[in-house]
Amino acid sequence: MKKEAIVDRIEGRKAVLLTDEEETVILPAAWFPDIHEGMAVDMTFEENEEREKKSREEAESLLEEIKKMNGEG
Repeated sequence: MKKEAIVDRIEGRKAVLLTDEEETVILPAAWFPDIHEGMAVDMTFEENEEREKKSREEAESLLEEIKKMNGEG
């Protein structure tokens, strides 16, 4: 999914962006080199199934360890 936005303002270390759909997105200003108000940015979001699977497996493993420590497993 691609989103287009404009940097509306910079508040401290945060950049406040407004999308074409009038949604507000707040991101670290440090993510953008030479950031300035009025800057147009394109954002692309992609699902990462491999990383999601790895994260889920790590969470399940940690939960099993906790259960064993509590005598539940």
